Amino acid sequence: MISRRVIFVLALGAGLAALGPQVACAQQQQYLEEAIAETKEAIAAGKQSLSSSFVEHVDVAYDRARSAVWQNPVESIRKGIKALRKATKLAKGTNSEKRMAKATEQAEFALQQFESAR
Repeated sequence: MISRRVIFVLALGAGLAALGPQVACAQQQQYLEEAIAETKEAIAAGKQSLSSSFVEHVDVAYDRARSAVWQNPVESIRKGIKALRKATKLAKGTNSEKRMAKATEQAEFALQQFESAR
């Protein structure tokens, strides 16, 4: 005969397993929202040609987007991550207006991709 404790543990495990995808989806949404907010901050810094601030915000947005795509692989988030990497490469160590404009364009493209994944 199965004890009540075993039945309780099995029922609890089944209940937690059912909640797993919902929790993962909520975490992905939170990470995605943080990535969007940081990308917007990066764009604002890029339009002012503040390369160090731009790179800092892009790095944080990149980390949050990677966390979101880890929870649930979505192609538009991956495209946004790729654009953020390009933006970082363009903006690191430069004061060139032209390079900062290109980096900002990449960040704007990433923002579009992240917003389409909502």
